[in-house]
Amino acid sequence: MNWSEKLKAPFPFYLDDDRKNIVFILVVSLFVVAFLSVFKPNFSHHTTLTVAQKFLFGGVTFVVLFVDIIILPRLFPKAFDNFTIGKYILITILHLVLIGIASTIIDELFICPQRTLWANIKGANLQVALTGFMPVTIMFLFLKNKMLQQNLRSALEANQELEKIKTLKKEVPVKSNANAPLILHSDTSETLSLHLPDLLFIQADDNYSTVVWKNGQGIQKKLLRVNLKSIEAQINNSFAIRCHRSYIVNVNAISNITGNTNGYKLQILDTDYFIPVSRPKGKEVIEKIQQLRNLMELA
Repeated sequence: MNWSEKLKAPFPFYLDDDRKNIVFILVVSLFVVAFLSVFKPNFSHHTTLTVAQKFLFGGVTFVVLFVDIIILPRLFPKAFDNFTIGKYILITILHLVLIGIASTIIDELFICPQRTLWANIKGANLQVALTGFMPVTIMFLFLKNKMLQQNLRSALEANQELEKIKTLKKEVPVKSNANAPLILHSDTSETLSLHLPDLLFIQADDNYSTVVWKNGQGIQKKLLRVNLKSIEAQINNSFAIRCHRSYIVNVNAISNITGNTNGYKLQILDTDYFIPVSRPKGKEVIEKIQQLRNLMELA
């Protein structure tokens, strides 16, 4: 995965709950007060800060984080949809810049008016960078762990759904139209006919796609000169979903799901194939498995 893909990878927007986020903001603000009390950095100030001044900087931190984390998502909801690592980095930089500006103003007006503006700018921003490094690092690791736990929990729930589907398959008779042939057309006028329930997955490589299915003769493969987007349009089935930029998978063919911070992997039924799921598609795959189970229960 290159840097561009890493920056576009999904990432939690803090705690996704205003009350929890306010508690988090309060904790960070108190950390700033404690940091100024314990380490007593003097990048901005020649004299020791009073308790009131330390809480003033803590209050600035609280206000900036409250605006960035609580207010901005309400004012610009689209900007915070599909939150990514790149967006997390940008909003973290915004936190530090705004706190640095506010700290400079405090130094210039109340604490170090005798110093030059440039000296206050450098001192305040260096202090913000030093003070903010620890909570920013801890929060990043905390959110990453939260995402891992969420993926593991979702994978466990999906596997429970898959077990229910296996049981229902034994109880629900196959409908007569389930074996309707699926005909795939390539760019070279070559065709491939198979039954949709037999489809396992399709793997793409540029303008070529390898169709993998299973019938009475075992695992079958066919290479077609056609891109994955065209294949997806031809199948046009809600349970044959594009789980990755290079893969389409038949939800019926999934036997097990594993999850980690990079997303999910799908084990294909009765095979050694593991299909990657891009992180933006993870939620859709889980939802399709739940929908399939619901449909089978209604059958």
